[in-house]
Amino acid sequence: MTEDLPVGPNAYFLEDLAPGTRLVTQGRTVTETDGLLWAMFTGDMNPMHVDETFAASHGLFGGRFPPGLMVVALASGLKERTGAFAGTGLAMLSQTVHYQEVVLPGDTVHVQLTVRAAEPRSGKRDGRVTFDYQVVTDGGVIAISGEWVMLVRARAAGA
Repeated sequence: MTEDLPVGPNAYFLEDLAPGTRLVTQGRTVTETDGLLWAMFTGDMNPMHVDETFAASHGLFGGRFPPGLMVVALASGLKERTGAFAGTGLAMLSQTVHYQEVVLPGDTVHVQLTVRAAEPRSGKRDGRVTFDYQVVTDGGVIAISGEWVMLVRARAAGA
């Protein structure tokens, strides 16, 4: 039974996530402020991200650019904004990241998630869900791709 679970109205349970199920998030525009806040929060003061003169002279993109890991974190936030795992997403078990293209300030990104596998854990009220994910720019460019493996609540044990 699910009446004892405080879940969001759009939450997916393990049983709802068959291979091929696709979720697409809303977009989010990446700003220079995002990159600077990330640098301050994490201590990542790589001059490619915080020093315009250095990055313009020595970088690959003509100036500062946001850290790739920051964009991955934004992607996680976009996934959460869907409400798809509000109360049912129990843990992130693993993640792979493949940086394919740079995301620059002013780019708007969204995330596409596709369920590759959903496997219940024997005797448990949850299971492992493997997603292929892509962070896509407003120009349709896949900037980051990889795999997210989550532990997701099931409606019943051994679902």
